[in-house]
Amino acid sequence: MNTSVEQLNAHTVKLTVIVPAADVDAAIDHAYRELAKKVKVPGFRPGKAPKTVIDTHLGREAVLAEAQENVLDETYPKAVETEGLKPIASPEVDELDELIEGAEFTYTVDVQVKPELTLTSTEGLSVTVPPAESSDREVDAQIEQTRERFASLEPVEGRGVGAGDFVLMSFTGTVNGEEYEGNVVEKYLYEMDKGLMPTDFDRGIVGLEPGGETRIEFEIPDGSSNPEFVGKTAEFDVTVHEIKEKVLPEIDDDFAGNVGGFETLEELRADVKAKLDEAKATGRLRALERAVRVALTERLEGEAPEAMISARRQSMFGDFLEGLQSRGMSFEQYAQATGYDGERVLKDVEEQAAVMVREELALEALFRAQGMEVTEDDINSEIERFAEAAETDVDELRARWDEARAIEVLTEGIMHRRAVEWLMNPENVEINEVEPGAEGDEGDAAGAAGEAASAPEE
Repeated sequence: MNTSVEQLNAHTVKLTVIVPAADVDAAIDHAYRELAKKVKVPGFRPGKAPKTVIDTHLGREAVLAEAQENVLDETYPKAVETEGLKPIASPEVDELDELIEGAEFTYTVDVQVKPELTLTSTEGLSVTVPPAESSDREVDAQIEQTRERFASLEPVEGRGVGAGDFVLMSFTGTVNGEEYEGNVVEKYLYEMDKGLMPTDFDRGIVGLEPGGETRIEFEIPDGSSNPEFVGKTAEFDVTVHEIKEKVLPEIDDDFAGNVGGFETLEELRADVKAKLDEAKATGRLRALERAVRVALTERLEGEAPEAMISARRQSMFGDFLEGLQSRGMSFEQYAQATGYDGERVLKDVEEQAAVMVREELALEALFRAQGMEVTEDDINSEIERFAEAAETDVDELRARWDEARAIEVLTEGIMHRRAVEWLMNPENVEINEVEPGAEGDEGDAAGAAGEAASAPEE
């Protein structure tokens, strides 16, 4: 078999395959034998009908069509391997001539292939990631969160409702003068300034002392949990029964003993820091890999073929649906629970697929640029690792993967891993560590105290 390749465009080649006459004759003979097993001819046992009889019953054209299909199925993969092509989609077969016994057969196909893109440079790469160790500020924030959990609520006397208070109240609400389901709430402990109700509601009870009553009236704003209420007038008759304020424990040795059985505050701080450091170290590795992938991909020249992105999108969406199915959830149930419709999910998957394909092409470009190689020993070691994990025979696994032509995928996986290892080496990429910003790290001082679900909310 002879092969040749002509480059048509950046992602497509024309592959020409010349099949020797002997292979053509063998394919035709094989087609006769296989068809003879399938056709029932009176007077002949299955598989024993001569060629002339087969021609009479099925037609010579059917035999040649069967033989031609077998020739393509047999020779195309070999031709691709011979030319070192990496198809990314099914080939487009040009018009085929009929097989002729005793003559070679030539066919051509247009093949979309995986491109070998290049990088503008591999020098001067720089990324910024969070430190692997926690700062004093982060330790303080973690302890403060623990302090919040151990806070107590103490009754307030001699003043009215203020910011941050917990108010035991009852109220009756109407919307445009009409009652709604659950409009009467008795002795509900309400936390001020948490957005549980519109700000007009909070302002309306500021200054009320225990036993005090008031009527609050306001227009229900956008963002209400009940869209039908938006723009209508809400009225609440409120009675305040009790006011409580949060009292935080002192951060001292007693606090350390109460929250974790530590003898001193320093022991508590050391324990908090160790746990934060462990979590941050793991998170930093993920953040570093993400950062170096992004930095490298920004230097990739050329576009990823749409066929690669489409194939990855279909694979990812299929995995997504399988994941839902494994959890006993349909896509409709997922959409209802999350508010994500099919169009939005597909858009997200499309974007992720494009990012992943470009990243992999960039990693392969780096692999080539650095002169790295995947050896047979590398492949054997990888197969041994998979075989051990799957508790199966190495030779059996290798045979299955060879038959499925999965070695190429395995090779690409090794290439990607080696490229990432190179990128995460401080000798190759400048890695800058920056402390997280002061704002937004500590999170809420305490969880929401609950909400009056029946009331129209902001």
